[in-house]
Amino acid sequence: MRYRKDVSFFCIICISSLFLGGCWNYKEISEKAVVIAVAVDYDEEKDEIVMSAEIASPMQRKDEMMVDSEVITSNGKNFFDAVRNSIGRIGKRMFWSHAKVLIIGETLVSHEDKFISVLDWFKRDHEVRDDIWLLYSKEKTAKEIFMKTDEKLYKVVGLYLEDMLRNRKNISKYPSVPLYKFVDDLANEGISPTLPTVELRRNKGQIKSELTGTAVFQGSKLVGWLNPMETRAYLFVIDQLEGGVMVIQDQWNQMPIRATLEVFQSKTKVQPVLENDIPIIKIDIKTTVNIAEIDTEIDIFSEENRMKFKRQAERKMEREIQSVIQKVQKDYQSDIFGFGATIQREEPKQWEKLQPHWDTLFPRLRTEVNVELDIRGSALRSKSIRVED
Repeated sequence: MRYRKDVSFFCIICISSLFLGGCWNYKEISEKAVVIAVAVDYDEEKDEIVMSAEIASPMQRKDEMMVDSEVITSNGKNFFDAVRNSIGRIGKRMFWSHAKVLIIGETLVSHEDKFISVLDWFKRDHEVRDDIWLLYSKEKTAKEIFMKTDEKLYKVVGLYLEDMLRNRKNISKYPSVPLYKFVDDLANEGISPTLPTVELRRNKGQIKSELTGTAVFQGSKLVGWLNPMETRAYLFVIDQLEGGVMVIQDQWNQMPIRATLEVFQSKTKVQPVLENDIPIIKIDIKTTVNIAEIDTEIDIFSEENRMKFKRQAERKMEREIQSVIQKVQKDYQSDIFGFGATIQREEPKQWEKLQPHWDTLFPRLRTEVNVELDIRGSALRSKSIRVED
């Protein structure tokens, strides 16, 4: 499991640093606090940035080296000031090269100048990797993700969250967005950024952090949300759906049917087509799936039934994806799909005419979705289980 590997990695980093020398900027590990993850909020009453950093704490337990963590909170007039003020609290300078996750809170995002200033520090600091993962906290503060998650479940919350983001393809219910991608989408024309959302969920008396969908931005302003199922449709459109499970609910011979499909691979092609100088976005999705489960008796060996099921599943997926596109157009007016960027790339002369009015054109943009399923595996080998009356 990657989580355990990451814990071992941090142990190695912390221990080996004690014996490394000779570098021009070498410092004893005892003089540094290794940051694993950080949450950033904004205190409106004090007009201060609130930084909460999860710091690695290696410890020896019997014959095994473990990594625990502690959360250090520091305030400042800006993020750099908060980082410097943390030295007075922990007596060490923070070391950022191994920071995995940056969690931002609603209080920060709602103040654009503060939000952009924090992003600017992370982009400029020479220690921070530009592929650090970004998350949007749906809790009152981003700090709560560290402070309220049950430590019996995850000793190091940042490593758990990184593990979830890296393994997105097995779930496909939230995007994975590194810092450089978010910043690029903020700066580029014809596309708006998104972030995965994290929130606290109580299950069997324990509180855990869960990634639960997508935060939709228009520029640097938060404008709405996509739930996990809507996020799957979004990932299809932007060609970022690599796996996961889909549940198709429809009618079969006037009876309800629920089929579970496992996605092996998917490829999406987005192409702008001009009709009388008006762009139409054609979205062609080719997806390879396996039928994991069907709750209705279907003779899938029958060519007629197999083709009927395939067509029904394709049309159902097309409707769901089209519905999400229309929701984003109508409710959020934010081009998170990058349709404008596609037009700019494929039809640059036409984009010069459209770009000044894209914010008003995007909500009325016509889109056509075509899904082609390739059903493999158990669908061609097994019949549905039949129960005699």
